[in-house]
Amino acid sequence: MLTSLKLWNFSSGTLQDEELTSNAFVLRTCQRTLVLAYDLNPFHHETLPKNELVTGQDAYLFLLETICGLKSKLIGENEIVGQFKEAYKIYAASTLKDTKLLLILEKLFKDAKDIRTQYLIGISQKTYASLTRRHLIQKAKAEHIVVVGSGALAEDLINQFKKKAQVSICARNTHKVAELAKIHDLNVIPWEERSSLTNQPFIANTIGTDSILFDEAFFEVWRKQEQHLFVDLGSPSAIKTSLSLLEGVVRLEDIFNEGAIVEGQKQEQIALAKAAMVSLTIKRRELFDQKFKRTPELISPQITPDVRYI
Repeated sequence: MLTSLKLWNFSSGTLQDEELTSNAFVLRTCQRTLVLAYDLNPFHHETLPKNELVTGQDAYLFLLETICGLKSKLIGENEIVGQFKEAYKIYAASTLKDTKLLLILEKLFKDAKDIRTQYLIGISQKTYASLTRRHLIQKAKAEHIVVVGSGALAEDLINQFKKKAQVSICARNTHKVAELAKIHDLNVIPWEERSSLTNQPFIANTIGTDSILFDEAFFEVWRKQEQHLFVDLGSPSAIKTSLSLLEGVVRLEDIFNEGAIVEGQKQEQIALAKAAMVSLTIKRRELFDQKFKRTPELISPQITPDVRYI
């Protein structure tokens, strides 16, 4: 069954939604966009990308490592789990979903949960949200923070901030904004009034887009406040400014550097987890073959524990 699995791995921001058909499973993170398909072409164009393609059980293993946070710059981070759940929910609601692919995704989540429980407890780096909290709450002592965006990362930030500060939200998805505002008792700044954010000293942006949402003109006004800090977690970055960390603008790469993995025992845990993933992937392939009565494929000699991390 896994033989027909195809996974394309693109750098974040290099693949547009209009290039994909609605029968593809798509997982977007701040580092990459993963497109998963079962025995079909998930692109509108006939020529398929080749240099980013992973197939069969190698694709399953790649996804397993991704969901476990081992392909993130913050090794073991948990935010990828929420992103996977959201992507699964969207795909499961599609009228063009493939039931076999749904089954594979469900088993992936189960296997990832088992690996995290057995090997990765205590290894998780501080997540983007908690590191952002450190900058805005602990260091800057912010009493009011504006979160820009309404996705899973935005809600993670809200949960990190709301016990210590007043939180406002500004995003284009009015339905989601209203839902988050009700759940978390937030003040809403309408998206069409986002230019007024120049008056807000503490901002956390979660929107990644090729468009510039906050330009040099915005920051020229915003920086005049005596205290100010802008944390940009968007990928691709939605800001354009020459201001640096020392001048009150924290970028995603600054967060990555702060959460850099430590050596020693954690590296050993990662190696054990990756070795277990290889065995689990082979076992899962065999179980799928038995369930669907397919001739078992040969065990790929290329699947080996890779202790390098991306």
